[in-house]
Amino acid sequence: MSRTREESTRYWDQHPIGVEIIGGMPTSIEEYTRYVDYYDHFYEYKHRVFKYEKYSGKSVLEIGCGLGIDTIKFARAGAKITAIDLSTTAVKSTQRLLEYYHTGAEVKKMSVEELDYADESFDAVYAYGVLMHVENEEKAVREIYRVLKYGGEALVVLYHRFSWYWLLVKLTRTKVESETGDPPVIRVHSVKGVRRLFRNFSKVEISLERFPQHTRRRRGIMAFLFNRFFVPAIEAVPKAWIRPFGWHIIVKAVKEGSEGY
Repeated sequence: MSRTREESTRYWDQHPIGVEIIGGMPTSIEEYTRYVDYYDHFYEYKHRVFKYEKYSGKSVLEIGCGLGIDTIKFARAGAKITAIDLSTTAVKSTQRLLEYYHTGAEVKKMSVEELDYADESFDAVYAYGVLMHVENEEKAVREIYRVLKYGGEALVVLYHRFSWYWLLVKLTRTKVESETGDPPVIRVHSVKGVRRLFRNFSKVEISLERFPQHTRRRRGIMAFLFNRFFVPAIEAVPKAWIRPFGWHIIVKAVKEGSEGY
C-alpha cells in the first residue's frame, strides 16, 4: 500500500463523514436515525437524482460506503448491494447499520483502485464523493468501467471547481471536509475535465447539485454568518442563476452496449 493510501485510510478512520452532527460515531439505532434524518434533509436531491428503487433486483457496487446510509437505501430498495471502503471504521459502521435494519449486504475493506471483482460483475457502480480523494483517479475510473456489465451505469459525484462552495472555501480559508482537517487528497473538477475522465463510456450525462443550506456540521462565527446571512441571500436568488455553480457534479455514465437501466 502506498503512503498516500495509508494516510487516506487513517484519515477516514479518524474522520467519518458527518458524525459532527451527532457528536461522534453512532452506536444505537436512535443515533443512526438522527443521522439519517439530517442526511436526507441536507442531501435532499439524492433520491430524486439516483432513484434507488430503479436498481431493485440489480447488482450494485457501492464504493466508499462511509457510515452505510446509502448502502441501506439501495438494500431497502431491493438492490443486490455490495459495499466497499478503505476505512475499517466505515466497514464496521455499515455492517452495524445493516444489522439494525435487518438488511443484508456484502461489505468489504477494499480500494477502488484495485477492485477484487471479475470483469462485468455489476449492473451499476455508485461512488458518492469518493473518487476526488483517491490517489489515482484515472485508475479508479478504469476499474469502475472494467467491473461494469455492458450497458451498466456508473453513478458518481465529484466536486465542482467553479462552484459557490469552492469559492467560499478559498475566500474564508476553511477546510472542505471537516473543521479538524482535510484528507491527504482533494480534487476539484471542471465539467470538461469530468467528461475527459469518463471518455471511455459511451454515454455521459452531467448535472450540478448541492446548493447552500443551513449547516449543523460547522461551528463558530463563520457558521453563524453562513446560516444567518449567506444562505438567505442565496435563497433569494432565482435558482436558474445559481444552477451552474452547484458544488456537486453528478455523473451518470453508461458503459457501451445499451442505454443503461
